[in-house]
Amino acid sequence: MRAIVLAGVACLLGAGAVAQTALKPTAAQKMTSPDEQKKMQACEKQAADRHIAMDQRSKFVMDCMTKQ
Repeated sequence: MRAIVLAGVACLLGAGAVAQTALKPTAAQKMTSPDEQKKMQACEKQAADRHIAMDQRSKFVMDCMTKQ
């Protein structure tokens, strides 16, 4: 019984750590300004709307961002 309780507590603590790390900014967010992030999101949306494959999407997004 004690092992089950300890396992439950460990799961709860682990879930809290995961939730906390999800709030941290990603590396890309740290390196880009809010304006660049908005441009990137707009370009990503355009790529998705045009059904551009993932292997070509990064090139499309980079080209799109330099044009804006």
